[in-house]
Amino acid sequence: MPKKIKLNGEIIGSDDAWIYDWLGIEYVTPAILDAQLEEAAGEDVEVYINSPGGSVWHGSEMYTSLKEYPGKTIAKITGIAASAASFFAMGADEVQIAPTGQMMIHNAATVTRGDKGDHASGYNLLKSTDEGITNAYVLKTGKSKEELLDLMNKTTWMNAQEAVKSGFADSIMFDEGKVLVTNSTTPSGLSPDVIQRLKNKLLEERDKQENNSVPDARKLSEPATPINKEGVKPMNFKELQENHPGLVNEIMTQAISAERSRISALNELADAPGAAHFIKAAIENGETAGDVATKILKASAERVKQEGVDRLKDAENSKVTDVVTQPPVNQDEKEAEEEAAAIENMVQYATELINKKGGRL
Repeated sequence: MPKKIKLNGEIIGSDDAWIYDWLGIEYVTPAILDAQLEEAAGEDVEVYINSPGGSVWHGSEMYTSLKEYPGKTIAKITGIAASAASFFAMGADEVQIAPTGQMMIHNAATVTRGDKGDHASGYNLLKSTDEGITNAYVLKTGKSKEELLDLMNKTTWMNAQEAVKSGFADSIMFDEGKVLVTNSTTPSGLSPDVIQRLKNKLLEERDKQENNSVPDARKLSEPATPINKEGVKPMNFKELQENHPGLVNEIMTQAISAERSRISALNELADAPGAAHFIKAAIENGETAGDVATKILKASAERVKQEGVDRLKDAENSKVTDVVTQPPVNQDEKEAEEEAAAIENMVQYATELINKKGGRL
């Protein structure tokens, strides 16, 4: 039975540990890991990681400790392995990630004070540090240093599927049946790999049809099977499921994931005034969050316009418009300012609405 080592919290040095103890905050230090590894005495270990990262230098020390440990090491990312935690996990012989886990890689950061020489030195330090961090990623993923630096520049977040696909993790925990597939960002909801595999399967079916074109008595007595222009015999869903169950499962998983993402994005707009009717209709007819955001904006503009018309009618009915009043000084300027403020509020509202998660146009 492998020894379990739990590493939760920010990566810090031992000198700062007393502050975290005093405040009751979880933390991880190289000394804690080293003590646990020494106690394991060469036996296999499972290192459970849930850390937002922290000190680069102490993360590097922990990476080295895992690399040098004589027994087998398995890193299990149970929550998040971000920043320094992401690269010290690379020191394990095997990296597993929970289905709900996340990994994040980004550039190193620091604070400098002083003259231009001090800031230039700080820049060189950060540049060198980023390149050093990529060494751990290169050894694990096999990606080029340039590709990894680009991912770090973008502050790249990875779910379980993406972490495995990119080589940062070896497997997804509890996924013995390999049913979890990579989420797609293509408009069709299918990844390019799935689409290509589907094309290849259809081409195989076409080739089979062409190779089996020699007629026999049984075939001549059967009704002709229609084929499309490319010569591919169309299959119904049952036939496709029987002949290619893995492909069908993959397509269905992708479709379900895409539909869940669409509905989640729509529900993010629920707090907008008058959104409930549009969201309900969109869920039924397949509209996206962007479509609904546009409709909500138009409806809001119409509502504001109608309210103005109603107020004007109320004023006319009450004869208040018959009262002659002296316009206040700078009335035109005040009205212009109010109009500009109203426009600014509408723009801000529209921006917030459109930029809600999943609702970008």
